[in-house]
Amino acid sequence: MNVLIVEDEIMAQKSLTRALMQNFSDLNIVGTTCSVKETVEWLENNSVDLIFMDVELSDGICFEIFRKINVTAKVIMTTAYDTYALKAFEAGSVDYLLKPIEHTALKRAVARCRMSGGS
Repeated sequence: MNVLIVEDEIMAQKSLTRALMQNFSDLNIVGTTCSVKETVEWLENNSVDLIFMDVELSDGICFEIFRKINVTAKVIMTTAYDTYALKAFEAGSVDYLLKPIEHTALKRAVARCRMSGGS
């Protein structure tokens, strides 16, 4: 599966990248973005199977991305806040992971994506 990481905190981005690379040999991280604007532009020109998406980005809330373009990839929300969970699932998120992301939660989320028709 090709993966996009949408995360504006560099340490969180690196930590997630490392966890994915160490635990999922079939996941290929093809891009990283850190803002609503950058993510919209990236998705207009590229496609992925799975997006790990932080909720609060450098220029706004990630839900703005869904209002600007049709996101066809499976999305796993990653955030330090539990207050966005309902909105995340309404936007079509497959899972919702609280930071710091626990290994078992990450494995469960990826498994859910695979069960819901991922490659």
